[in-house]
Amino acid sequence: MTEEQLIEKVGLLARKYYQKEQFSCAEAMVRAFAEVFAPHRYDLESVTRLGTCFNGGFSELQSVCGVFTAGLIVIGMVAGRGNPGDEEAKEEAYTLCQIYRQRFMAAVGSDSCQELLLRWKDQGEEKGQCKRHTEEMTRLLAQTILQVGFHELDVEA
Repeated sequence: MTEEQLIEKVGLLARKYYQKEQFSCAEAMVRAFAEVFAPHRYDLESVTRLGTCFNGGFSELQSVCGVFTAGLIVIGMVAGRGNPGDEEAKEEAYTLCQIYRQRFMAAVGSDSCQELLLRWKDQGEEKGQCKRHTEEMTRLLAQTILQVGFHELDVEA
């Protein structure tokens, strides 16, 4: 599978999980990444649970965007360290988080759930845009992970 196909697949899965399976934005994103990037590491039910409280900007509080925070969970899942002495993995994950945030902010201009929802509501398409946002940011993160790379990438591209 090419990198482009991998990016497309994870984005479409996130959208499917959000739209058809009725998972939240954060649950959909972490579930899609677990399925595509690390299927032998995580069972889907357990990993989906990790995203539950991040929906709606921390449990519907409309704080930090659930897709942004889910992205940080994903980075930990695929690039985080497994033991305290692995400083290389920690630094790689931190770098990936910083790049993801820069790209996220450049793409949408805010990581505030409330701000994004108000913007989309004013445009008359709050829920539809949130679903597109989940798919697009999932793709953006997949592209970032594949471009930056790290020492334990499980994907067979």
